[in-house]
Amino acid sequence: MTMIAAAGRHASVLLLLGFLSVPFLPVDAELLRPALPFLVALATALGVARQPLDPATLRRLLAPGAALRLAGWLVLTQAVLAAAAVWAGRLAGLDPQILALIAVFCAAPPLSAAPNLCLMLGYDLALALRLTLLGTMLAPLLLPAALALSGLPFEIGTGALALRVLGILSLGIALGLAIQRRMGQARIAAEADLLNGLAALLMIVFLFPLMAGMREAVTADPGRAAGLLCLALAVNIGGHLAMRTLARPVLPPASARALGLVFGNRNTVLVLASLPHDPLLTLFVALMQFPIYATPMLFSRIDRQRPRPPSRGHRSGHP
Repeated sequence: MTMIAAAGRHASVLLLLGFLSVPFLPVDAELLRPALPFLVALATALGVARQPLDPATLRRLLAPGAALRLAGWLVLTQAVLAAAAVWAGRLAGLDPQILALIAVFCAAPPLSAAPNLCLMLGYDLALALRLTLLGTMLAPLLLPAALALSGLPFEIGTGALALRVLGILSLGIALGLAIQRRMGQARIAAEADLLNGLAALLMIVFLFPLMAGMREAVTADPGRAAGLLCLALAVNIGGHLAMRTLARPVLPPASARALGLVFGNRNTVLVLASLPHDPLLTLFVALMQFPIYATPMLFSRIDRQRPRPPSRGHRSGHP
């Protein structure tokens, strides 16, 4: 356990090393591919276990007025954005395969680790929790709806996709609540390094099926891989920066930054685990992990360039 806790104290370095080394390890990653939905559920469970989900906290985080505004925001930034992005891409003559990847990004709910990233960076934790919890609960409805509204042909029916998403997330939430009930919030807070280490190790195991064939795909067509990496950086980091800039006039700085982070960091792996296997989508989602893992280091540097005003982001009315 001491070694796992030590890994937790250096989780960001461990994850980056894992991302860089996993594609080159002599492991038959194809054997782990069928386990991807369960690994997504485990990652969801670890995220859920560390969130305060007692009834009083949930009532405060998801107060009816704020919850309705946040639900509208999620509909706008997932379903409406997917349809609008594909429509604009068609007018611009983009490759339909690239449009499908953009639609997947838009349709994906917020990353389950987004609140932890906001906590690390000093952003508005309450806003990130609200968006992530509500986004996870609405994902079985919004994710299939967003892909359907994109008008692109995905090889699965809307109902079947909704059931897959519901199954993966339900398992993750149930496991997370069981962990939380077993350990208790006090012990979870006291053993943060241990849980960080477990989460980091899980994420490295998680990379094996995610990056299955990545080295061969990059070697076979380096230009395409570079293009997909640029797309991942544009939608993640570019979307993060654009959203925080747009939100800055109407939200406190810490809240605008949290909104940008949640917008740019999406749970695209959930979409990957729910759709039939597609090599191009798999490569894109694998490359998407790079900006996700780079977010704490990159944005801590960006934020240090200007003084951070005191956070006022715990009001229930955001965004």
